[in-house]
Amino acid sequence: MGTIVSVAEKKHFLRWFLANYDLQSREAEMLLRYMMTRENVLQRVHFVDNFRHFSRVIVVSTTCVHVAPFRYYRRNKPVTTDVEQAFIDLYQHPDEDIYVGLFFKDRSTCPEFAAVLEEPAKPEMDPAVKEMLSLQAEWVIDQALRAHMRKQLMKDVDDALDSGDRGAFIMASQRLIEFDRSELAPAGI
Repeated sequence: MGTIVSVAEKKHFLRWFLANYDLQSREAEMLLRYMMTRENVLQRVHFVDNFRHFSRVIVVSTTCVHVAPFRYYRRNKPVTTDVEQAFIDLYQHPDEDIYVGLFFKDRSTCPEFAAVLEEPAKPEMDPAVKEMLSLQAEWVIDQALRAHMRKQLMKDVDDALDSGDRGAFIMASQRLIEFDRSELAPAGI
């Protein structure tokens, strides 16, 4: 974690949040209150803005926004709207980090929320995924370069036609034909 927020700060924020906002789900409110009263759980709670790549996430919404009331994400399991499942998982695994996303009016400008947001360290990317992304990037660059080269060769052919230069036209056409043949030839030949 880049930013560390103390248990006292998290507890203070949850108290403020629950006093100032009505949640769409009464059960979700009870879950937040449970988290607030358990310091061992609150140590593992992290308020985040972007939670898509985490293994255990609770998303809670207030009545002032049009977002699903409650969602619980657990890696390799279906998303659930059942607060009780989230509670049981939280109870059974108090030593695992849990990431909380809150949706409420003016959250992007709320200083209380900003004070408890934690910027997580980016998880290390799988080496196979890195290699695949690298190969895809090379392919995209190669395709862009080849498209640019073909466009330039086409321009040379057009310029030769426009100027009426038969010799330049034949040379430019031959270069274009050779380029197109090299596009069709298998790699390494």
